[in-house]
Amino acid sequence: MGLRIFGAIVAVLLAAFAIARYRKGQLRRGESLLIAAVSTALTVAAVAPNLLDPVLSALGFEAGRERRIIGLLVLSNLFTLALVFRGFTRDDTLSTEIGDLVDYVALRRLLDEGHPELRGAAAVVIPAYNEADNLPSVLTEMPDEVGGLRVQPIVIADGSTDVTETTARNLGATVIRRDLRRGSGAAVRLGYKAALEGGARVIVTLDADGQHDPGEMEQLVKPLLSNDVDMVQGSRILGDFEVESKARKYGVRVFALLLTLLGSTRITDPSTGYRAMTASALKRLDLRQDQFYVSELILDASRKGMNVVEVPITIRARASGTSKKPTTFRYAWGFSKAIMRTWLR
Repeated sequence: MGLRIFGAIVAVLLAAFAIARYRKGQLRRGESLLIAAVSTALTVAAVAPNLLDPVLSALGFEAGRERRIIGLLVLSNLFTLALVFRGFTRDDTLSTEIGDLVDYVALRRLLDEGHPELRGAAAVVIPAYNEADNLPSVLTEMPDEVGGLRVQPIVIADGSTDVTETTARNLGATVIRRDLRRGSGAAVRLGYKAALEGGARVIVTLDADGQHDPGEMEQLVKPLLSNDVDMVQGSRILGDFEVESKARKYGVRVFALLLTLLGSTRITDPSTGYRAMTASALKRLDLRQDQFYVSELILDASRKGMNVVEVPITIRARASGTSKKPTTFRYAWGFSKAIMRTWLR
């Protein structure tokens, strides 16, 4: 009896919660209906539990001892999971809408300041979060032209709280200031959009921490201009790199094998941020990941039949400061989720 009374109290509280939130416009109709269903089921279980026997019996929970309670718990958990997934979907939608608004404001600010003329140039997109100490070496080492194309760096100050923006401007880079940090993938997408709108012929990406050598940019861009190549990936495996940890070293190999199998395109380095692609290839890509975007980019390019090649590059130790990457386990988990989302999409 005590459990039935408790269930009735929970049902009343759920109903009151749903009514209050719905009146304030904080609950959608679908969510309200799910809560109402759970509340009604709890009420029936408390007042007349025998009415639920046909439903529970059909699901294999025959009346007797604890079976009915177990059946009710299973059903309530299913409804709870539905509400949780509904909440996740809503949070993702709100996050995307807020991110799109922030990106719109950032691009409008760039337009007001004077969008750079990039027609026929090589735009170099550099996502940067608090990299004021490393940007001077990255930008000063950058060549003035590659493959006969003028080089124009575009630094995306992704919610930076230091003087990243000022430093980049003083060194001649185009700067896109985004007031909300969303991640390297979202920052790169914003830079890609600006590069395409400016009329760039080739778009290069590299990191702002000094790990990539700007002097190697020529070998990434050259295949795009002389061959039928859509995208060139830099590969530390084919070149040289300083091992951060054995876990990351072997993780690179495992994910390289996985992406090669899923994308039917041989990849040796699945996580490098150093690449170049033509504007026509970039326009065909459908990029959505705010983080761990490299796997999405490789899989989408492979699925669309693009010619993707790798060239050797050197990965150096971070020039200064601490890495913005998550721990090895979190990085592997996030990278795996990005692969699965892209593959299922």
